Amino acid sequence: DYIIKGKLKPGTDLPTEVEMAEQIGVSKFSMREALRVAQTQGLISISRGRRTQVAAPSPHFAAEAMSILLRNSGNSDYFLLFLTEARKGLECQIAGLAASRAKRSHIKEMTQVIAEMAENSDNIELCTEKDIEFHRILSQASGNPIFEVMLSPVSSLLRKSRFEAMLEVSPQRAILGHKKILKAVMEKNPDKAAKNMLEHLQMAEEDL
Repeated sequence: DYIIKGKLKPGTDLPTEVEMAEQIGVSKFSMREALRVAQTQGLISISRGRRTQVAAPSPHFAAEAMSILLRNSGNSDYFLLFLTEARKGLECQIAGLAASRAKRSHIKEMTQVIAEMAENSDNIELCTEKDIEFHRILSQASGNPIFEVMLSPVSSLLRKSRFEAMLEVSPQRAILGHKKILKAVMEKNPDKAAKNMLEHLQMAEEDL
């Protein structure tokens, strides 16, 4: 609440533990514990020799929490398939909205990402990152920032599996899927974009 209500931006130096304890009205022990918890939640960054700072938003902590939850649920064997299944509902909606709301800048960025994948199809690591980037830009094109927040941790968790899948079947399947989705977005056809996204994710599921 102190960070959010104070509208403190990422990179802002926080007061010392003693100063914050006095401002908030808690003991130094409670403040130290609160800072430790805030750090594990990704709210603040603590570095030796530097002032504690407000951290930049990152999907890492959400991804880590989701990973622990799923792997500890007794269904670890189906972990990646569960994630892919969840993507179907999320990303088909994203693609449909992007077809209605995408700006020229989004289309230009997605076109560039596809071209970079095609030109570097033998570089699996690069193609994996570009694959994730395509879906991130598409979520931005939906015009709803909540989608990007929801998609980021899922994408982070799938990075390793996407790399292994492309290593096995080549990036060409992903490139073809991206081209079909982008074409529907450029045609401003939400139903077709959602349909093409579903086919694309079904191929990803087959690859797994």
